[in-house]
Amino acid sequence: MNEQRRLSIAVIGLAISAAVIGQPAYAQAGAKPQSQETTVDGVTAEIVEAVRKEGVLTLKVRYRNTGSAPAKVGIFGSESNYYLTAGSTKFLILKDSKGVSLAVPRGYHGDLTAEIKPNGSFLFWAKYPAPPAEAKKVNFYNPHTPPFEDVPITEAK
Repeated sequence: MNEQRRLSIAVIGLAISAAVIGQPAYAQAGAKPQSQETTVDGVTAEIVEAVRKEGVLTLKVRYRNTGSAPAKVGIFGSESNYYLTAGSTKFLILKDSKGVSLAVPRGYHGDLTAEIKPNGSFLFWAKYPAPPAEAKKVNFYNPHTPPFEDVPITEAK
């Protein structure tokens, strides 16, 4: 192989690597993320990823404001409104040793209102007990959308 061809292949490999690094798991796998309308005008929600690592599943959901005015999305109220199911098992958000939810930080009283500018977004994340290894998908329930069903679980590397 001549030197110019080898250099071209290396440059293409670097370009592909750069395009993939930092993208959500669904983008790397070539899948389209699940997206749904929310109960807030102009705001959609999409699953960014559901990653299982060392007995914990981290779920990320991006709320996007596609409207022309700022939007407010009330996050929490009760953390039991944000849960997963796998088969017939329900999984609630994990808590640390002080009883604080392992999720997007909230205010003193446990509430959070995400104020999303037009064309802006807000990232919700939470950690759950991971379903058994044989579970390859989960369902995500929240007060803003219909259930997200059959969300693929990615194994952390």
